[in-house]
Amino acid sequence: MPVVVAVLVVLTILTLLNLLLTFGVIRKLREHTQELAAARPVVTLPVGAQVPDFTASTAGGDVVSIASLRASGGLVAFLAPDCSGCKEQLPSVRAALAEALDTPMAVLVVLTRLRPEPDRDRADRERAELVAALGVHDTRAAIVHEPLDGALQSAFQVAAFPAFYLVDTDDRVAGVSNNASQLPSLFPGRDVVPAGR
Repeated sequence: MPVVVAVLVVLTILTLLNLLLTFGVIRKLREHTQELAAARPVVTLPVGAQVPDFTASTAGGDVVSIASLRASGGLVAFLAPDCSGCKEQLPSVRAALAEALDTPMAVLVVLTRLRPEPDRDRADRERAELVAALGVHDTRAAIVHEPLDGALQSAFQVAAFPAFYLVDTDDRVAGVSNNASQLPSLFPGRDVVPAGR
C-alpha cells in the first residue's frame, strides 16, 4: 500500500510539473506571436499613396476602373460574407455606405470569400444576404464579386478584411481603415483617420 501511495504522489507531482511547463510554453508562444505581429509591416496602400489603375466588372456587367472614382472621389469597401469582423461591423459599414450614397462620390463594394465554399448556391445566397444587409441596392453603388487576391484586392494591397479606402479625385488614398467606424465623415470638414490609429 505505501508503494501505491508513493507512486500516486510521484505521478501527481509529475502531472503538476507538466502543467506548469505547458502553461510556460503557451505564455512564450503568445509573446512570440505578439512580437511577430508587431514586427510585421502593414501591407496596404497608405494614406497619400497613388491607387494603381484597375478594371473590374460589376455584378450587373458594368466595368469599373480608377476613372470611375476620379470625378468626385470614392469609397471602396472590401467585405466577405464569411468574415466575422465584417459581420460585427455591419451597422457601421451600412451607415458609412449610406452616407457615401448621399454624396456625389462613387461607392464600390468588393465582395469575396475568404474560404472556398463548395456549394455555389450557398455562396451566392450568402453574398446576396450581405448585399441586402448593407443596403446597397442603390444603382450608384457598384458591386464587384472577385476571388480572394483578385485584381482589386491586389491593386489596393488589401491585407485584412474588412478594409475601407477613401480615394480622392487625384487617385490617391485619402483614408484607410479596417474599421468602418474609424472612417472619416464623408462630408467636408472632418479629418481622415489613417489605418491603425
